[in-house]
Amino acid sequence: MLRKIAQAALVAAVCTLTVSVAGAQTSIDVVALDGHKAAVSLHGLERRSVTTADRAGIKTIHEGVLLRDVLAKAKVPLGDELRGKALARAIVATAVDGYQVAYAIAEVDAAFNDHLVLIVDRRNGQPLLPDSGPLQIVVPQDKRPARWIRQVTTLEVKQLP
Repeated sequence: MLRKIAQAALVAAVCTLTVSVAGAQTSIDVVALDGHKAAVSLHGLERRSVTTADRAGIKTIHEGVLLRDVLAKAKVPLGDELRGKALARAIVATAVDGYQVAYAIAEVDAAFNDHLVLIVDRRNGQPLLPDSGPLQIVVPQDKRPARWIRQVTTLEVKQLP
């Protein structure tokens, strides 16, 4: 009996820790072209949701903010400022484990397309689990979720040669 109570207490503690860890990150670091790093708060940005389905047809609702809104808040040039050499810029997202994914700047800009690239913190109404979050980038229009980088911590603007 005592063992069952101890197990239940351990499960409750782990669940509490999981929720607090998953909900802990409320900002993301954005590194500008000049190397300046700023922690951009996700609070106050318009929240969006998108529903995706895997190959088995299982639907998932992802909730978060648009990547372009985070970039705009960090004063990354978008819209009319994207022309010439500025179109040869990429956003490199880096995860806790060093995994990196690149997105073309025009790919996330509303002036160029209607694609949604989200930085999500909730899935199906719940905070992301620690193996995915607290933040994950979701690109719903990608045929494969290979660029859905989990545990993302940093976005860096890079100029391509």
